[in-house]
Formats: sequence, structure tokens, C-alpha cells
Amino acid sequence: MEEHAPRFNLSIVSSDVEVGGARLFAEYALSDEEIAIAHWWVLINCEEVKYWKELHLSFPEVDGDLEYHNMTFANYFRTWMDMIKSDDNPNWSHELLLLAMQPQRARVYPTCTVNGVKFVSEERDNRRRTQNSGVMAKGHGLDYYGVLHSVVELVYAEGMKVHMFKCRWFDTGAQSMKMDQYGNLSVNTATSAYKVDPFVFATSVKQVFYLDDLAKGDAWKIANIVHPRNIYRAATFGVTIPGPEADAYQEPNAVGIHDVATVRENNVKHGRVLRIRDEDSTFIDVDPNEETNDDSDDELRHRLPDINSDTEEDSSDDSDYEP
Repeated sequence: MEEHAPRFNLSIVSSDVEVGGARLFAEYALSDEEIAIAHWWVLINCEEVKYWKELHLSFPEVDGDLEYHNMTFANYFRTWMDMIKSDDNPNWSHELLLLAMQPQRARVYPTCTVNGVKFVSEERDNRRRTQNSGVMAKGHGLDYYGVLHSVVELVYAEGMKVHMFKCRWFDTGAQSMKMDQYGNLSVNTATSAYKVDPFVFATSVKQVFYLDDLAKGDAWKIANIVHPRNIYRAATFGVTIPGPEADAYQEPNAVGIHDVATVRENNVKHGRVLRIRDEDSTFIDVDPNEETNDDSDDELRHRLPDINSDTEEDSSDDSDYEP
């Protein structure tokens, strides 16, 4: 995100999304109809617009008719935002006014990083050995699987951006999705569905890795949801990242590796031969059954024998040791 980019207080606007790659044009550019569909998707899934949706559905001429609601709500919403902007209505905000004005432009990209997870378009992914185009979106009682076609950036007035994925969704029918006895979901990737409704928010999908289903063959793939580990946003910890040269955040002792002092203490405590080199190395051979006098430390300090030989005399030299 740009250093001085304005922030917009809407649930659909996220700073966790970073588009990548050169912009796509030609056959990837959205038509006016597709932009209208994408804008409609934004409106009906924006939490801050919920009050206005329910109000519109309660109108006598609408009377709960979802088809009519979907066709006319955007125009009603734009009119309302213009009319009440000076009425101190608690359900009005400047961001909602920007949203009601519809997108000024739509940009399309081949890649996108969402909270540290990279997604790549299907066309670009097919030229790679890695796989980053699989997606899964949760619906009402149904999960939708597909692949990323392109990343869409809707730009509203004052630079407010909403990021969406345009996807190629697979058919969710019983003949196209099958669960085996071990709980593995197999999807027929040769099928397509929801062509007139291909959009989803970039922040609402999970990445999926598709494996060949050797039992069913052909275009059947086993869907494995990717669960990223130890990925954090710097802002979560109150850390300001000055630029691309900054080191990535790593959780202390994330993999359970103890420091040198802890290893030395634990080994000495259990009478193990210890050989650790640090800046101020002191090698001590400890016998747990021998009583020692704190005043005789100098007599106890000597070079350890080679830990790989219990019988040979110590012939090691500090200069030959490689950490």
C-alpha cells in the first residue's frame, strides 16, 4: 500500500491485499456489464450497506422479490446517498457515498498477495511448476472450488479500492464433486459453473492445492486446502516496516530451538559431555558423582576429548574445530 494512501473505513476495503505483475488488457479487460456485476456483488456483500438493502426489500413495489431487488437496488442506493448526506443519518457515511457512485475504473492483474499468501492466475500458473491458482470460497451451506482467472481492482472516487477475484468455478453438483471414505474431496475440474457470477472478494477465499485423483483419473483432482503457518502482518504487532529491505518478522523460538546457554545448562545438569563453541567458550568435563569445590575451578578446566571417541586420548586442537 502507498505510504500516504487514504484509509477508508469499510469492511470491503482491505490493506492486506497487494496486486502484482503487469496489468492485463485485451481479453482480460472487464466489459461494462462485468463491471456492473462486480459492483453489484460489492454492494450486496458490504456489511455497511445491509441496512439499505433491507429497507429496499421492504418497499411494496419490491416486496421481497430478489430479482427485482438486484436489478434496481444500485440506483436506489445512489439516490439515497445523495439525498441524505446532509441529514446526519447514522447509516450514512462519506465512504458509502463513494461506493454508491460506482467504480471509476477497473484494473486487472495476474497475481495478488493476500495477507502473505500469493495467488497466481490460472494462465500464468500453467507455465510454472508451482501451483498458486486454486481457490475455495465458502457459501451458505456449500463450498465453491475453482481457479483464479484474474485479480480485479475496482477503483472508486478518491482512490478507494476494492479487490476481487474473477474465478472459473467448478460445478458443485453431486456428479462433479465426490467425497471418498477417507474424507478426501475430489472435484471434476473439466466442469464450469456460475459464469455470470464469477466474482468473490480477495480476502474471503482460501488457497487450494489440487492433486491428481489416480482412482478417477482424467480431470478429477483432490482438493487440499492450504493452511499457511507463522504468517503475520507487521501491523498486528505494532511494527512499522520502513520499506522492502526490512527483515520479515519471525516469532521468537518459533520452531523450539533453544539458545546456547539453555543447551549448556541442561547438558551439565544431566552429566552429559558438552562441547559448544561461542564467543567466550569454556569447556568443562562434568562428573555428576564427583563433589567439587567452587575454589578449584581452575583445576577442572581443560580441553574435552573428542566426543566421537571414548578410548583414545584427547588429541583435539581448538584450531582444528569447525563449528
